[in-house]
Formats: sequence, structure tokens, C-alpha cells
Amino acid sequence: MKVPAIRDAIQEVQGNLEVPEIRVWCHPPKIGKSGDDYYYTFKSFKAAINFIAKHPESEDYPLIAFRGYELSIFRMEAEK
Repeated sequence: MKVPAIRDAIQEVQGNLEVPEIRVWCHPPKIGKSGDDYYYTFKSFKAAINFIAKHPESEDYPLIAFRGYELSIFRMEAEK
């Protein structure tokens, strides 16, 4: 089994949040619209996943933002 490289699961971002937040990024070009990328924050993963299911412009997975990094715990699943 292989675990994805950390660079595939974590990225550096601006800011230095001391309290983690759950984010879902949206990309207007993904649905044929113009505009800059943006994100929404959520209080739970359930709320974030429900949002993703209803918005095709969103990323496939929520991220955790904390202390200048975004981490995708869903991309850390072990590969066969």
C-alpha cells in the first residue's frame, strides 16, 4: 500500500489561522463561468459535503485550513 506524497495532501496558503476551519473551494470556470476562485467555510464536514453535492463548481473534497496550510484529509487515503 502506498500513501500519497504529503505535497499532494497539503499546500501552503496565506494567513495564519489559530483555529482550524473547514473550507470548500469553488472554481467558476469548472461550470463555464468566468471569475476568480473563492471558498466557503463550514462548521462541519457533513455540511461541507452536502454543499459539494449540490454545487458542481466546487472542489471534490473539503479542506482543513490551519496555521498557513490547507490539508485534505480525504486525499490521504491509502492507495492499493
